[in-house]
Amino acid sequence: MNLSRKTTDTATDAMVELIGESFRLHSRLQTTADQMAREVGLTGTRWQVLNAVAQATRPATISDIARWMGLARQSVQQVANSLAEDSLIDYQPNPKHQRASLVVVTRKAAKLLEQLDEQRYTWANTVATTLPADDIRVASETLRAVRKELSD
Repeated sequence: MNLSRKTTDTATDAMVELIGESFRLHSRLQTTADQMAREVGLTGTRWQVLNAVAQATRPATISDIARWMGLARQSVQQVANSLAEDSLIDYQPNPKHQRASLVVVTRKAAKLLEQLDEQRYTWANTVATTLPADDIRVASETLRAVRKELSD
């Protein structure tokens, strides 16, 4: 079986290659996030959800967070419940919807996120020094464009 199939369309071939690299990159990034988060008693996934709650520009529900992250509400709810058990997020009443509580980070979580941000920026600086800044920007713009195309 030929797993490196090519087409006559260079854009299609390039997209297939980008998808494969994205999968491999995601795996490596998840491993790195898990290693960083482990030092403060979290997993990469718990860190991602906690960070999404902290970065919300308005009071958010679990459904909001899941939508922003591109994940299923149920999986975000499970992670959020475990974060609440560890006093890292609080559920607050939502005046607009009785059953969909708002989620906020606690002071304890804010301190953990500060520690993780330091680690994240140190790591990013190390990786960034090996690549031209313009290439990093182009890669970000390309990934953003693909994500937006898939969101429609």
